[in-house]
Amino acid sequence: MKNKAGLIYICWMVGISALILFICSSLRHGLFQSTALDLAVFDQWVYLASQGLPPISSLLGFHMIGDHAAFILYLIVPLYKIYPDVHWLFAVQAIALAIGCVPVYALSLQAGLSIIYARAIPISYLLYPSLFNINFFTDFRPEAIAVPALLWAIWAGISNRTWQLIIAIVLVLICKDILSLTVITFGVWLWFIQHRRMYGIGCIVTGVVWYLMTVGYLVPALRSGQAGGVVFYSSLGDSPKQIIWNIIINPSLILGKIFASETLFYYLLLLLPIIFGLHWRQVMTIIPALPMLLLNIISDYSAQRDLIHHYSLTIFPFLILWLLRSIWQYQQDKKRRWLKPHFLIVWATIAFLVLAKYDFFITRYLSSLSNLNSLHTAVSLVETQGSVLTTSRIAPHLSQRQIINLISIDSKSDDISSETIEYVLLDVRTKNPVNKLDFNPELPNQLKNNQAFKLIYQQDDVYLFKKQS
Repeated sequence: MKNKAGLIYICWMVGISALILFICSSLRHGLFQSTALDLAVFDQWVYLASQGLPPISSLLGFHMIGDHAAFILYLIVPLYKIYPDVHWLFAVQAIALAIGCVPVYALSLQAGLSIIYARAIPISYLLYPSLFNINFFTDFRPEAIAVPALLWAIWAGISNRTWQLIIAIVLVLICKDILSLTVITFGVWLWFIQHRRMYGIGCIVTGVVWYLMTVGYLVPALRSGQAGGVVFYSSLGDSPKQIIWNIIINPSLILGKIFASETLFYYLLLLLPIIFGLHWRQVMTIIPALPMLLLNIISDYSAQRDLIHHYSLTIFPFLILWLLRSIWQYQQDKKRRWLKPHFLIVWATIAFLVLAKYDFFITRYLSSLSNLNSLHTAVSLVETQGSVLTTSRIAPHLSQRQIINLISIDSKSDDISSETIEYVLLDVRTKNPVNKLDFNPELPNQLKNNQAFKLIYQQDDVYLFKKQS
């Protein structure tokens, strides 16, 4: 009876949290704060696939699978067949992140914790800042779906649920190619820590094969020979092979980064939301998180070492596992009796209030409010599936077409008129993150004087031009 009540409690938790996450991401999008190279790209890929067209992004110039072999996007395509709308991506991500508290609840019971702890730890999971920030700040990422899949795989592997483990691992792999490294180390953990030898070997072999197929061949083949994300590791090499080789022959290249002050602060950020519940004897539970952690540490891109961007998203499920197993350990050792469920919830709430970026609503996202209605009106006037040239923040509202391109600071009226562009949509009022326009501020006047274009809408510094037939 208590277990049934706990499941009902968790279901309510999933529904409420998914709704909150969906509303937050939708509101951000409605305020024109989404970005082209995140949301517009995924929206265009899925839309084109749903229309039976080659899913090749005009923004990036390569096939959908070239983006880290994210085959999971094909599972979203049927939703776009029902009705093509970018909010499907928000809904899928919100539900995926929220539903992760179900396997967390199951893992808590599996570890021998009481119902009251099994209810508290999923709350710590939902309040982990990285979960909220990825949903709120970086629009949509396929690896969000890998979060509940990883937790499900852990539970299935320990419970000897073979087919459930297989399905969960497949879901993880088709979210992002580099998660094959997580699957490999997860196999090591299953084999040597959990003593699930066959499961461990299966995960290791599957991860290695998938890595070689995707990172080693498929993704470079679809991206003109370049593996995805290599640009963030240019100080270590120009290809995955070169990066791995340089790390092996010259480990000092990364040792300095592992113990750098910036990295130590990153460790603190990761652990702070759950730090009071951790026990050193259960630290081996984070073995599967080490590849992604190492990639974040050695990257030249500092955004990989914060809780704002999506790079830590597949690390924190194993931190939650460390937390729940640590609580079990303290109970066995009869220590930290003060570590009650309400303390976990209070501390998780404090960490969320400090580290979650909900304040971006005020500090960043309301910047275009003064001409918001004009932006929505201009977007609604783009009535055809014709090609569009616009800015990064407007592009996600018009990405369901074969050709949408971003305007540059060097774009000139004459150059634009010679391109196969049907619409040009500009917002002179809204600046980019470095407080500059994405284009020459004189461009609207140049287009007004260009006979190839007709100004069909102008309001509150928003200009919509249509090419004359």
